[in-house]
Amino acid sequence: MPIVTYIRRWFAKRKPFPADWQQILEKDVPVWSRLPARYHEPFRNRIKVFMDEKLFEGCNGLQLTERHKIVIAAYACIPILEEPSEYYRDLQVILLYPDDYMATIHEEDEAGVITSGTEARKGESWDTGSVVLSWSDIEDNLYRKPGKQNLILHEFAHQLDQHYGLTAGVSDTGEIYQDNEWNRTLAAGYRDLNQKIRRNRKTVLDRYGAVNPAEFFSVSTEVFIENPALLKSEYPSLYNALSDFYRLNPVEWGR
Repeated sequence: MPIVTYIRRWFAKRKPFPADWQQILEKDVPVWSRLPARYHEPFRNRIKVFMDEKLFEGCNGLQLTERHKIVIAAYACIPILEEPSEYYRDLQVILLYPDDYMATIHEEDEAGVITSGTEARKGESWDTGSVVLSWSDIEDNLYRKPGKQNLILHEFAHQLDQHYGLTAGVSDTGEIYQDNEWNRTLAAGYRDLNQKIRRNRKTVLDRYGAVNPAEFFSVSTEVFIENPALLKSEYPSLYNALSDFYRLNPVEWGR
């Protein structure tokens, strides 16, 4: 870490945590009430650094508020509670839309012909330094339909995957490129989810996780934080692998 970055983060952590930020945590960040007390100070420190280093931009007329920024920063900092991971070093800006937004897509067919179009999206994680989020979907996840999906966790899990190459060892068909425990666990869970969807069986994981290993990792991270007991019950090996990676055991939070 460059010395300038180290000093800047040291000063950011030394600043008092603003009272209005604390009120937002207590009122608008449901995971705060589950966090063990030993995490409160590290969590606030992560948020202070994140807010100091990242830019937020409102899109399509959305007027950014401190509530928007603290809610996003808080959930972005949950996965890095124990391992800062350079605070998503490659990430520079969070783009926040009021609702789903239209994104340009390019698709290539088997003949190599590329077609362009648009599709509605809730969020995206780009390896060029941006995360894109929809506030209405965040509110759905946190307040109207809580307990399973979390768009913020999902997109920031992609950031970690892009940084560490967490899903690079598993193919879209569930084959393993490099044999190790992490890849075996990820591939087994990914194949199992695909099989359950084909057989129309219920599962704690969202079916979007069957698209590819990267989506599987992000979907699994959502449930690991938001509904850890169900994930541990259905996918104990996957839960343990995520627990080892994040150095967290959320099934014990809130007890």
